[in-house]
Amino acid sequence: MYQSLARLLAVTSPEPLSGQAARWAGQRERRQAEFVDSALRVIAQQGPNASLEDFAAEAGVARTRVYRHFTDRADLERAISARVAGMIVAELEPLWRPEGSARQMIRGAIAAHVGWLAENRNLYAYLRRHARPDDDDGALDGYAGVRRAVADHLTRLFGAYLSLVGVENQTTETIAYAVVGMVESVSERWTEQGGPEGSADGAEAADVIVEHLSAWTWAMISTALASVGVELDPDLPLPPLL
Repeated sequence: MYQSLARLLAVTSPEPLSGQAARWAGQRERRQAEFVDSALRVIAQQGPNASLEDFAAEAGVARTRVYRHFTDRADLERAISARVAGMIVAELEPLWRPEGSARQMIRGAIAAHVGWLAENRNLYAYLRRHARPDDDDGALDGYAGVRRAVADHLTRLFGAYLSLVGVENQTTETIAYAVVGMVESVSERWTEQGGPEGSADGAEAADVIVEHLSAWTWAMISTALASVGVELDPDLPLPPLL
């Protein structure tokens, strides 16, 4: 039923290299990874408008040295976006491996997303700002790729559980994309505003937004279920899907 996380992140590997070519390729990959690490630190501190000069300074190299390891600026931006996308996918473990009741599944996935976004808002802003026209080509290396993977997974998840109760629902994809859009837009706006007005502290604010989003998500799902004659207790443990 589920595509594995490894499959979602898989890329085509070239033929193995040998000798000096292999050493150079390995060194280039290491330097690319180190430079992306430096860029992520700068973006986390300064925001998505951080410059290439800032990245180079953090890495301790001249700006021109960057292009020894990346084809051009777009190549660097793709590498940074791919790293951020991978971080988001890894944090969404509760979504890829759901367990418990419907309420627990929903809350676990939303809490993971909100928690990551609250701690990494600048990285997420960078990912969105540098979304590319070819970002929806099937790879999980950018903003559209992550959104599509989450929505497609939810579509399969909803469809699988509906089939267990004998319902063939053609609206599962619509529900999935609606949930993704709502959770993303509301949680992003929440992080921009620093949390709901009147919250005592950041932790409480996160709990508030997670509870709201979880309740609204279940309301959308239960309404769709009711439209096809199904009533489900959100606290009833659901069977695991293989």
